[in-house]
Amino acid sequence: MQDDTGTLLRSFLNNALRKQPQRRIRDFGGYDIGKRRNLRVIEPIARDTAEFLCTYLCISLRGEPASKEGVASAVAAALRNVSDELAYRLTRHSDEAWRSLCNSVAEFLEACLQFDRRPYDGSLTAKSDHNGWKSWEMIASGERPKGRWRHAWKEKPGDDFIGFYGDACIGRIFKIELTGYEERWYWLVTADGSPRRGWPAVGYEASARSAACRVERIYLALVKGVGRIGGG
Repeated sequence: MQDDTGTLLRSFLNNALRKQPQRRIRDFGGYDIGKRRNLRVIEPIARDTAEFLCTYLCISLRGEPASKEGVASAVAAALRNVSDELAYRLTRHSDEAWRSLCNSVAEFLEACLQFDRRPYDGSLTAKSDHNGWKSWEMIASGERPKGRWRHAWKEKPGDDFIGFYGDACIGRIFKIELTGYEERWYWLVTADGSPRRGWPAVGYEASARSAACRVERIYLALVKGVGRIGGG
């Protein structure tokens, strides 16, 4: 049986990998078993996944903090080990295939890296700047999502939602039921390969409303080509 950290790792992998653009998933899986797979997409998938994992987990290598690049390299190696059959099943939207992939990648990472839960510092409920956002970037208490949000899994409603603006999928918000994470709603902005303009692709907020608003703000800023002030 997995411990809390193992469960958390697999949950984060599931969200980081499944949020990839459909084009990347198709390129990774191919158009039939072993046919027309484009393995060059492994590197950007691995970088996105590493960024997410390093944001929310303490990751070390032989007792020293692991670099984001090192984690990305390990994720890429794990993805290269995925069989043609499993990779293709991902394009068929098979939940079982995605579970198998996440478990396979997690086992590979656990064999070469050490994972621990990042301590919760109470910053979500602080009155001052938190989560890396400046005071003028905070989600106001009266702000409401303007897009359309639905359960990620129609057959299994829960704390996991996908957001849309028109026909465009803009991101995802979800909650993980583990001790110490109850106040966090994680969010992901859909990656399409366009410049980030200083905006983060992942983060967390104190409520589903705030997380959805955060995704919408960043998505609309990217669509308009607006960069984040002071975001690099």
